[in-house]
Amino acid sequence: YLGSWGYGLLEFTDGVRTNHYTSENSSLELTTFGNDWIGIGGLDFDANNNLWVTNSSAASVVSVRKNNGEWKAYNLGSVATGVDVGKIMVDKQGLKWLMVRAHALIVFNDNNTLDDTTDDQAKRLTSSAGNGALPGTTVLSMASDRDGQVWIGSDAGVSVFYSPANIFSNQNFDAQRILIEQDGYGQYLLEAEAVTAIAIDGSNRKWFGTDRAGVFLMSADGTEQILHFTEENSPLLSNSITDITIAESGEVFFGTANGIISYRSESVPPQATLDEVVVFPNPVRENYAGSIAIRGLVEDSSVKITDISGTLVYSTMGEGGQALWNGCNFNGEKVKTGVYLVYVTNSDGSKTAVTKIMFVK
Repeated sequence: YLGSWGYGLLEFTDGVRTNHYTSENSSLELTTFGNDWIGIGGLDFDANNNLWVTNSSAASVVSVRKNNGEWKAYNLGSVATGVDVGKIMVDKQGLKWLMVRAHALIVFNDNNTLDDTTDDQAKRLTSSAGNGALPGTTVLSMASDRDGQVWIGSDAGVSVFYSPANIFSNQNFDAQRILIEQDGYGQYLLEAEAVTAIAIDGSNRKWFGTDRAGVFLMSADGTEQILHFTEENSPLLSNSITDITIAESGEVFFGTANGIISYRSESVPPQATLDEVVVFPNPVRENYAGSIAIRGLVEDSSVKITDISGTLVYSTMGEGGQALWNGCNFNGEKVKTGVYLVYVTNSDGSKTAVTKIMFVK
């Protein structure tokens, strides 16, 4: 599905255009300005494979193409009628987050009842305390992490909605900024940067793309910098990042002002079970010098490796759905020729798996 800025929504199947959705054959609407323009600002699928679409400057700025092919539009009332809307994101709880050009976010809750609008709610979040407390002057990016927290990128760094469910309650829900220490002083995370892209990897770590400072990889809570890629210290094509997305393999793709480039990360999304744990390369040949990947892990997997007699040679925790081993024992020595057993278990011991690695020297 491709959203166009003026001509509606295009659908492609196997590289061939199969549909062109406009106001004639869908719930998409013409602009309130009185012309035949249909602007699609963003697309996102929910957990039930319904496609949510922003219909910028229309009376109903949100439409959904249901998984059965039917369409429905939602008029969000005075908070969103006729406004210029960009990206949309469906978070872990099913809330729909819409980026509005006038430094605001609209959060729409259909309570997962597509056809019953009587329980629908919509709220416009702004920079005002008690109503979002969005930092900066422009919202540029957003992402929902593995814990359901919503991370927002603006022209003044990063903020987090730790309790999105509170938005439609009387409880505090304002975005919080992350305080980090740099050169002995406290400052807000990336407060001097425009954060144009956010992506969450399999370990719940945060990848931040910026307008002028390249890419930052931060810990899950945003307090520790793990990597910082720029065009000066890496093959990154430009320090101006337009988008970041992460494939199921863990490969991270960076859209830049000068094109697309990728980085093969060690973190991949965790699996629901340990039914498909694989090790590669396997066997490990004598001339192999890279890392050995143990993939197909569940969240917070513990990995222990022993020789055939049961002596422990290595232990680690998985990063998302994968753990890496350099083939050395605890003394930093390459292990000898033979078969090694890999024991995997989740945090409470309810899921376990065993597999083997052959080393040839």
